[in-house]
Amino acid sequence: MSTFIIILAVMLACSLIAGIGYWYAMRHRPPLAKPLPFISPPCRKLTDEERLAVEAYIASLAKQQKQKQSTARSSKKSRETESLTLTAQSNNVYPVTRSITRYGLSTDDAHQWRYYLDEVEVHLPPLWEQYIAEENYVELIRTQTLPLVISLNGHSLVNYALEQPALPPLVRSMSSNASIRKEESENVELLQVRKESPEEYRLSRPDGTREAIVICFAFLLFFLSLVLPGSLMVWIALPACAMIAVSLWFLYRFPGEKGLRDVHCLRGAPKRWGLFGESNQEQSNISLGIIDLIYPAHWQPYVAHDLGQVTDVDIYLNRQVVRQGRFLSLHDEVRNFPVQRWRKNLVLACGSLVVLVMLFTWIPLSMPIKLSLAWVKGTESIEVNSVDKLNALPLHIGDNLKVSGTGMCSVPGNYQSNRSYAYMPFDCSAIYWNNAAPLPQPQSDIIDKAAALLDTTTRQLHPETNTDPKLNPQLASAIQKSGMILLDDFSDLVLKTQDLCSQQQDCVRLKNALVNLGNAKDWDSLIHRADSGKLNGMNVLLRPVSAEALENLVNTATSTFFSRETRRAAENLNSPPPGGFLIMSDEGRQMVNQPQPSVSLFDLDAPSQWRELQRMSGMLLHTPFAANGIITSITTDANGTRHIALHNEPDAMAQWRYLGTALLMLVLILCGVTNGLLALRRVHRNRLRMVEIQQYYDKCFNHNLSTMQSVRSLF
Repeated sequence: MSTFIIILAVMLACSLIAGIGYWYAMRHRPPLAKPLPFISPPCRKLTDEERLAVEAYIASLAKQQKQKQSTARSSKKSRETESLTLTAQSNNVYPVTRSITRYGLSTDDAHQWRYYLDEVEVHLPPLWEQYIAEENYVELIRTQTLPLVISLNGHSLVNYALEQPALPPLVRSMSSNASIRKEESENVELLQVRKESPEEYRLSRPDGTREAIVICFAFLLFFLSLVLPGSLMVWIALPACAMIAVSLWFLYRFPGEKGLRDVHCLRGAPKRWGLFGESNQEQSNISLGIIDLIYPAHWQPYVAHDLGQVTDVDIYLNRQVVRQGRFLSLHDEVRNFPVQRWRKNLVLACGSLVVLVMLFTWIPLSMPIKLSLAWVKGTESIEVNSVDKLNALPLHIGDNLKVSGTGMCSVPGNYQSNRSYAYMPFDCSAIYWNNAAPLPQPQSDIIDKAAALLDTTTRQLHPETNTDPKLNPQLASAIQKSGMILLDDFSDLVLKTQDLCSQQQDCVRLKNALVNLGNAKDWDSLIHRADSGKLNGMNVLLRPVSAEALENLVNTATSTFFSRETRRAAENLNSPPPGGFLIMSDEGRQMVNQPQPSVSLFDLDAPSQWRELQRMSGMLLHTPFAANGIITSITTDANGTRHIALHNEPDAMAQWRYLGTALLMLVLILCGVTNGLLALRRVHRNRLRMVEIQQYYDKCFNHNLSTMQSVRSLF
């Protein structure tokens, strides 16, 4: 599993790095040029001489733009030149035969002209305006922004440098046959060029979904740092922190002045006709002078109020209207009805929930939470060696406790299947510690009776081990040589069986065997004869097979009583005196230094189980112990015994892991709950936003219309 997690972490890290790199490249790339719908193959390749000329021309444009920016500000009536950048597609030259149309605004800058082939804007070198004809043979190359004209009616950019002295840069020849549409300066006036406001910027800024996805991946990396080996923890956590920091910066940063778009403030009379009314049917057919205006969709019912009237219109360079007239304003919309960005909140809530489920599934959280809360509150180190001293001290979760003394190993009521118990049936990872007298060793009359029966059977069936035989040695030797086995005290065997198996359902098979050997009618008559002394001196001669069968019956009968009494005695040991303390290790560490048995108690034969229980009881009912660790739990049971759970003091890496687990869980819960509520709230408000904006505009325009009618009625 650990190898799988490491492979998954490496793959995830590589994909994240690749994704972030691609995102950064796509986010910071220049805008792509518009497509050229009128071109078609064939095309030729750009020659080396033409490439040098194009690069020189672009460099001269950049130099002029830099000089212009150093002497003028954006607030002046000027339009900054679009920067041209060559791409891999710039190697293709496209020949076109089209008419060229020139448009412009009423500004003081003589170079503020824009040239179009059909509806596509192109960059035409300024000195070539005099060569424009009704039909023009043009050669174009693509750039990152506008297509660049490198040849016009036989004039190539290779010779452009030689043409510059022929015409001053600020003097333009107006060719009579050029397809040039003059600006309507009497209708449109450029008031100023300003930067968009923060409210206007909020409408176009990204909604933060990509940053939210990166933050969720960072949460996943934090989770992997907690489950992977400690040597990888820092190397995974640091990139996750960097990802979150960068994402938060992109989420909440506000661009500087250079990052805001220009807004041109115009004054003129909008009309119901447009430059691109035929070829661009999806746009509005309202124009301001020569500028076709693009309105927000929800403004369509209200833009007609200003038609034919001189009004102020603020637009972006792409002709998108930002403000018009007295009421229509994107700035006021955002200020009065804030934009509801809910997708990033939904992504963060779902991502936090997924990682939180993984955290609860893979990592035990009780210990990190307890220790983290204890470290926040503050802890103490306590060392005691007497019950009274420990009883007098205030104990808190998180304190470091060191205890030594003499106590009793506990006997669990229920044994856990996933643990091994070295001192079965005792559990020396939990010690009862009090001032009461220790419990006595287990005793049982039934065990004594079973041992007596087993002893007399063994003594009679194995005479070679008998040190006090009742028979004549010569007779015993003769019987042994014959291969037979003699029961020399059959009455004692019957009476000891009755003492042990006093209930009618006990030892049924053994009783039947003894009845047959005694040639009696039933067990009761055999007992009556034994009690009356009629069996005294009675000897029973057995074949070896019969003797072995009798011994097996005795062993089986006594084993049942040995096992039953051993378990009952072990259960009785689970009754410690009330009061005192039960000191437990939640990791299962043994607190005593006693030799551990090689074989578990219940793996021994039945008679040995009882003897082993007595030996373990004599050793562990009153034994020295030592325990130390961090207190993780303090409870008191019905007997007044205080249960203190100790956890081994973690090392530095484990402490950081515990603290990181608790902190990650807290962050995930807060992030999930907060963003979940924000997503629900913003989804609801986003549904109502457009309705509220329309109601606002309806109120503004209806109120304005009713006011004008009232004023007219006065006259």
